[in-house]
Amino acid sequence: MTTSTPAPSAQQAGPEGSPQQYILKLLAGKMISSVICVLAQVGVADHLTEGPREVADLAAATETEPGMLYRFLRAAASVGLYAELPDGRFALTSTGQFMRSDIPGSLRHLASLYGEESVWNCFGYAVETLRTGRPAGPKVRGGKDWFAYMAERPEWAEVFHKAMTGTSDISAKIAEAYDFGRFATIADIAGGQGRLLSAILTKHPQARGVLFDQASAIEGAGPVLAEQGVADRVECVVGDFFASVPQGPDAYLLKAIMHDWDDENCVKILSGLKAALDGKPEGRVFVIDAVVPDGNDWHFSKAMDIAMGVSLGSKERNRKEWTQLLAAAGFELVGATATVPPHHIIEARPV
Repeated sequence: MTTSTPAPSAQQAGPEGSPQQYILKLLAGKMISSVICVLAQVGVADHLTEGPREVADLAAATETEPGMLYRFLRAAASVGLYAELPDGRFALTSTGQFMRSDIPGSLRHLASLYGEESVWNCFGYAVETLRTGRPAGPKVRGGKDWFAYMAERPEWAEVFHKAMTGTSDISAKIAEAYDFGRFATIADIAGGQGRLLSAILTKHPQARGVLFDQASAIEGAGPVLAEQGVADRVECVVGDFFASVPQGPDAYLLKAIMHDWDDENCVKILSGLKAALDGKPEGRVFVIDAVVPDGNDWHFSKAMDIAMGVSLGSKERNRKEWTQLLAAAGFELVGATATVPPHHIIEARPV
């Protein structure tokens, strides 16, 4: 009996230990991810801002069971987010600081969102998505799409908006990565509470902005815009981008929006923006999303692509797919500028 030998490019053992141990480590990712999400939901890191604490104190502060909290913290410490000290107390590590709510770049709300029941449970039906190509999200959400589901859960809608707008350092880096200064008015479509738009307007004080989103997002935008000192230059508009978008701006932003929708709905959104540009040859649409790289290397977008598929029936896209999608709506891809991973600023002009 003979056995086939993998091609050299396929001979990839784990980076440490045996291949079996490496696979076991990968399989444990589900368990570790759950630990991180749950600790974020109860806000453990926010109770460690002043320094290490006893597990019993943390359990009282977070209304958790001490023995089980210890086990969760021990698992999180094994991947470097927390550290168990010799005296049994736990502390945040430099990496774990980003699980706090009160620092720039916080991922606490995003981690909470990833652990939300319907988001998490979609993966339990992933084999159905694999076989049929259809998302499990509507099944787990009682037939509702994500946004209808969120509308019925204001506490989670708040977490969602904070997750989308809480990473202020990312917004600043995106604003630095491209010169938006040539546009007099910039509209951020489904722009949440205005963190990205604020960063761009701060860099370009001559520009004005339009923040467009659903009421649940716009209602929380005032403090963000005021804090950033741009409230007097931003018009807040409540609406639905499938129905209409504000007319008149010279540039439109779509950050982390297109990956929420399948190609058909993306074309509808982009077509509405093309109509709103009203033939302006210098008008632009900027899609701020991942560009999935070719090759076998790890990239967050390759994992997120599966999450979008099982939950929403949408996808992450590579450069060829972006080019084709934009062309279907009457745009030409001008370029894609890499910024904070996994984001690119994808520039499109009407043709």
